[in-house]
Amino acid sequence: MLKFSHLMLGVSNSSAAELQPYHDSHSIINIVEAFSRLRLSLLTWPPVEIITEPRIYLLKRKLTDV
Repeated sequence: MLKFSHLMLGVSNSSAAELQPYHDSHSIINIVEAFSRLRLSLLTWPPVEIITEPRIYLLKRKLTDV
């Protein structure tokens, strides 16, 4: 993976465990939120709220001294 300058990773949940292997070699430059679930509340307007969670991370390789 170090031969690529940028990576786009899709994660199954919002925990950072799937990003841990890239912690030392890459930095996060953007996070894309995606649909997670709907919340229904009859006390608010509109009564339906869309809940999103981070699903796609855009990573850039850190420069290393060679």
